[in-house]
Amino acid sequence: MPGTFLDTARRLATTAIAAVDPERLVREELARREARFDAVLAVGKASAAMARGARELRAPKKLLIRPHSSPALLDPGWEQKTGGHPLPDRQSLAAGERLREWLEGIAPGQTLLALISGGASACLELPAPGLDLQDLVEAHRGLLASGLPIGEVNAERKRLSALKGGGALRLTQGRVLALLLSDVPGDDPGTIASGLFAGPGVENIVIGSVRLAMEMVAAGARRQGFAVSEGELTGEASRAARDLVARGRSLEGPAVALVLGGETTVTVRNGDGRGGRNGELALAAARELGSGVPGQEEVVLSLATDGEDGTTGTAGAAVDAGTWEAIRRAGIDPEAALARHDSLTALEKAPGALLRTGVTGTNVGDLAIYLRRACVE
Repeated sequence: MPGTFLDTARRLATTAIAAVDPERLVREELARREARFDAVLAVGKASAAMARGARELRAPKKLLIRPHSSPALLDPGWEQKTGGHPLPDRQSLAAGERLREWLEGIAPGQTLLALISGGASACLELPAPGLDLQDLVEAHRGLLASGLPIGEVNAERKRLSALKGGGALRLTQGRVLALLLSDVPGDDPGTIASGLFAGPGVENIVIGSVRLAMEMVAAGARRQGFAVSEGELTGEASRAARDLVARGRSLEGPAVALVLGGETTVTVRNGDGRGGRNGELALAAARELGSGVPGQEEVVLSLATDGEDGTTGTAGAAVDAGTWEAIRRAGIDPEAALARHDSLTALEKAPGALLRTGVTGTNVGDLAIYLRRACVE
């Protein structure tokens, strides 16, 4: 039955999230090293989990900075600050000021372990000279609606900030080892969290990325008999959905899977709908799947690995050939909803479509999965 096939996609998504557990990845990387650290910093959406992975370290200075909505760390040995996301707020500036003081207190010859994950671009901030908080908020809001790729967005964020683009690195005289959980295509240390510690003399180690999540999904699909293809997820969400389904339908075999990882964009030109890029991709894919393939069943799942698809309270959605019509029968025009970027309103009318993982504690970008097999009687 279609519901069973949807469950297959959901189980693969669970596999993806487990593969990029930050606590385990940090712990395993540190176990390969015999290193002593004088200070440990954890920043971003996965900061609490990454910090737990470093719990055995005896460093006297420990600072954690995370978005307000990300999981807290229940450990009194860490000083903790929070800030806004996806837009910076006054607490973001307070966190940025505290980070400046904290980094300046690391003496020459001391060693800093920096645990960096995405989401740090808004939750800690110091404006560049001549700018204030309102300037940052307006700039971030415009960037979020621009449809620009994340690399270009982060390049602009660096221009606005005294911390990004290596600004944090310039504040300390200590040696730095940075363990990075990447949520950006290409896994460039200068782009992850807008490159807080990017620069010469820093050892940057990417311990987890969407590629690792994709590998585990692909392995799980193969164990279930699917022939698997992989690729990059990029471009406008609605167009990426069309391309995903078209490419998936071009694959040959009785059971096929297409696994893409990366990040799409949504250019908001009209409407004030509720939705994130993963919901928009899923809704656009539901339109494509509605035409059906004779004798075959298809599923598309689009997932934000951090569990937060924009501000929707969902992680994305899983859809099949019946989703588009189910939305229509519920009294919502799915085409109009897609046009005004209102995917949440539409998808919540399709039973079981929305993915509600809660905040996962990890963050490696987005996954899109297409599955097709012969109909099961």
